[in-house]
Amino acid sequence: MHDKRDLGARLAAFYRGMAEWVEQKQKHFPLPSHEESRDQLLACLYMREHMPSDLLEAMEDAGWRLEGQEDHLIDAIEQILAYLRTPIDGGCGLRKMTRKEAKQLLHKRADAVFGSPSSVRPTRIMVTMDEAWVDEPGLIELLLLYGMDIARINCAYGSPETWEALVSIIRQAEKQLELQLRGRRCRIYMDLPGPKIRVARLAVDAGPMKLSVKKNQYGEPMEPLIGVISFSSPPPSPFPRDVSFLWQLTAEDGAAVREGDELLFTDVRGKKRKLRVIEQIAPSCFKVLLSRTAYVQKGMKLGRGSDSFTLSSVLFIPMKAFVTVGTPLYIYFDDAAFAAAQNGCGVKITTTLAKAWRNVKAGDRLYLNDGQIVARVVKVHERHVEAKVVADGGKRKAIKQGTGIHLPDSFPHLTVPPLTNRDLEWIPFIAKWADIVGLSFVQTPYDLRKLYHLLAEQGAGSLPVIAKIETRTALHNFVRILLEGLKFPAFGVMIARGDLALEIGFEHLAAAQNDVLALCRAAHIPVIWATQVLEQMTKKGIPSRAEISDVSLGRKAQCIMLNKGRHIAEAVRLLSFLLEKQEGQSGLPVMPKTDGERMDPFRLWEDEG
Repeated sequence: MHDKRDLGARLAAFYRGMAEWVEQKQKHFPLPSHEESRDQLLACLYMREHMPSDLLEAMEDAGWRLEGQEDHLIDAIEQILAYLRTPIDGGCGLRKMTRKEAKQLLHKRADAVFGSPSSVRPTRIMVTMDEAWVDEPGLIELLLLYGMDIARINCAYGSPETWEALVSIIRQAEKQLELQLRGRRCRIYMDLPGPKIRVARLAVDAGPMKLSVKKNQYGEPMEPLIGVISFSSPPPSPFPRDVSFLWQLTAEDGAAVREGDELLFTDVRGKKRKLRVIEQIAPSCFKVLLSRTAYVQKGMKLGRGSDSFTLSSVLFIPMKAFVTVGTPLYIYFDDAAFAAAQNGCGVKITTTLAKAWRNVKAGDRLYLNDGQIVARVVKVHERHVEAKVVADGGKRKAIKQGTGIHLPDSFPHLTVPPLTNRDLEWIPFIAKWADIVGLSFVQTPYDLRKLYHLLAEQGAGSLPVIAKIETRTALHNFVRILLEGLKFPAFGVMIARGDLALEIGFEHLAAAQNDVLALCRAAHIPVIWATQVLEQMTKKGIPSRAEISDVSLGRKAQCIMLNKGRHIAEAVRLLSFLLEKQEGQSGLPVMPKTDGERMDPFRLWEDEG
């Protein structure tokens, strides 16, 4: 047993040091309001860094735990000292609050960001929208009925026309369900794309290659494939987005090509095929159409009358390419280098952010497709980076257009700001249509200030802002980001666990998310628990045991986000059910049986007599 007098003296000494430190920091972080949240946050930070472990252990032995009390930490310590009858010196300049006041303040701020919660559960449910749902109003109605509170539109995909259509269909569904929803309104959350590195184009040239033209149910060719053929000059950069293949031709004996020409060839299988030249897009560079599926390879001959051409280089630009351990990857900095590439094997890639590759060096890791594919940089060239796949989870994986790439060893944030040109382009649209805006890949308080000024210019300075925590730098600056957020009319944090895990390592994720939750609790800032929540349930219709446990942990946040999937409606209904039962009962939840009866776990004891 620890002596209460000694414990009180040690805790009082700690309190005095904490009060003095917080009062000093107050001068560096002046706030127009929310000073009580600032002081709790600073006190929490001091405790985490300076409280002796043996003092913390002695308090726990006596029955006092400060973990979970971050939102009213100053008052909690003062109450312990009062119980120990230990006088307090100092601390007069601290803004303290009681547990009840802290709880009420967090609820108030969560309401300001997410809207009022359901009457049966305080935790909101956010759902990531799929562009295809524009044509599925019935699904949107189901999501609203089953408990969707917030619809998330990721502006990294799609276009303003699609986003506007999604907002419209949600509002139409609300009108249809006005009585059932009892006037509750779904908030629209829009994510700024941010500087996420994504695959822009893919190409493979290990032949022979199959260029597939889609057929209808009767086996007839539908849309022709669009390609580009070039001679001495490289194709224009950037070249057209709808291109499926790129051929470099060598003309023999002064042969030339003009719009309207048809180039005949025999493919690898001996099938007669032709290219129709439809447009000249640059000197010695033409857009062509291929109307029927063909298998092609280098050295193949093409002709038009007496003119002859040889296929000297061929790139197939598919929507996806498959890789395994050992597959070479060539990441090009621009379309011109990509088009001129003569590598004989592997997958060629361009990305959305060429600047992000400036700090890459040999040995650096590349994570693709949410970490399912791991590669390492082999060599950095003037116009491209050469890498090799080193892990694929034991089976062949696909890299698709739009696949995300992470460079955890290369610090791309040093060369790419969180607000890209594309973000700046979308801000006026988001200011008009969104109820909440998410700032992706936030790094520093300055990023938040810049976004606030941009929104204010659009007359949307009161729009709630979410800081998405998904990088190592954001964690390093997290307390300063929270202090900046306290200046906003409405502010929240998203723990973006997918990107964050790849940035800091999966083994550090649990500790990092607990730290973020604790510091947000101290600052009374609402949190979104995001990425892979009920993922198996959403995609396959059956949840895993770990996913159910994850939902329980997610209740520490004020909002839980689900990503899109085939079984999203069932996932929303299950999540809503779990949150309602865990909110309403302190013991085991009562689950419905499949025949409509209810199974009460306590009846088992009664039946046994």
